[in-house]
Amino acid sequence: MMPLFGKKDDQLFELLNESARVVVRGGDILRNVVNDYVDLDIKMARLTAMEHEGDRIIQDLVRRLNTSFILPFDREDAFQLAQELSTTLDYITGIIDRMILYKAGQPDERIKNMVDVLYESLLLQEKAFKQLKRVEQNKKSILNCCEEIFRLEKEQDLLYRNGVAYLFEKHEHDPIAIIKWREVYEHIETAQDHVQDVAELISNICVKYS
Repeated sequence: MMPLFGKKDDQLFELLNESARVVVRGGDILRNVVNDYVDLDIKMARLTAMEHEGDRIIQDLVRRLNTSFILPFDREDAFQLAQELSTTLDYITGIIDRMILYKAGQPDERIKNMVDVLYESLLLQEKAFKQLKRVEQNKKSILNCCEEIFRLEKEQDLLYRNGVAYLFEKHEHDPIAIIKWREVYEHIETAQDHVQDVAELISNICVKYS
């Protein structure tokens, strides 16, 4: 069975997989922050270094895409996958950055639940990428991963709405606290949206190339 990118472009899959792994590692740090709210500057430095690593991988991937000539998979789809992975990591960094910058305080259970949903989605995203090289053989499993990501996005949307409503109830007389935490909620929700965008791209690839 021919690999999706053709035999000369196997490294493209390795770069996509590596990028997805870096995003999961970013999710690991985020989970650690919200569950163990100490040493934030150290954790942020680790995440920033990881973001630079992710940028390097994306740059390598883009160079490969610009020079490869065997691409039975639309070049635009590949570029979009790379961009969405990079943007997701940017938003994960932004979540922690805002908690530190705004001195928002200890995350509550609502934030922790949202981060758990996001992290589960990141693991599913990584699993889908690992199987993409042999899309015909792994189509069912890949689509199952994507469907679960779509389900989790709906769950995240509900957590976001309920969380924002709770903010206004809890901090009715403290608009600054509402602004601080609402930005954190919005960054988690937006990161989740980008994971869903990846799942939609992968689903389309499965339909077009299997």
